[in-house]
Amino acid sequence: MTGIVIKSAALIAFLLITSTDLAATVYRWVDENGEVHYSESLPPDFQDKTHDELDAMGIVREEGKSLKPPPPKPKVKKPDDPMELPRDSSGMERPKALYSEKEMQEQMDRFLMLRYDSEQEIQDAMNVEIKQLEYDRRLLQTSRDSLLASWRGQIAEAADRQRAGIDVETETSHEINSLKSRLASNQIMMDQLAVREEEIRKNFGAEIDRYRYLVETWTEES
Repeated sequence: MTGIVIKSAALIAFLLITSTDLAATVYRWVDENGEVHYSESLPPDFQDKTHDELDAMGIVREEGKSLKPPPPKPKVKKPDDPMELPRDSSGMERPKALYSEKEMQEQMDRFLMLRYDSEQEIQDAMNVEIKQLEYDRRLLQTSRDSLLASWRGQIAEAADRQRAGIDVETETSHEINSLKSRLASNQIMMDQLAVREEEIRKNFGAEIDRYRYLVETWTEES
């Protein structure tokens, strides 16, 4: 209780001293020991800490204030519009799409119906692309058979030399490793052809389904 009286007396004395300047700001702050202080300025280490501001009459104008500006609000990223084009390096806003998603689908449907007269034509177009893949696959398979035969021949020759107690020549080892690497590359290309064929069948299958739907819809409407 005595402490409160002393602190109140200190505040009154301070206010009487500063009464000549009614516009002066009085800061009320608490140090690390819990002591309450009143002053016309804040210590440097209290600039960023909360404090109260009082006017010369001892009336609290602001509580819990800090001289440190609040952190900027995080920018809310707007969801990307799937119809917008990617931004360029300058950061310019992406231009709006010329057509809506519905309009784009309508144009694609018209193009599909103009391009094909029947489901069989779509099937035939798919078979043409798959036939080209088969041609590429046969070339790769022929090359693979040749590489495999050479690789096995080199392996057999190296094994014969080892059984005879003769060191395998460095050139032979390099040739074996080269053939093995070419066989691995060949297999990668074969796998890529398989993936490509799956994509072709999937894309043409979707076109057949869409074509069938459009034919049925337009027939019902007519």
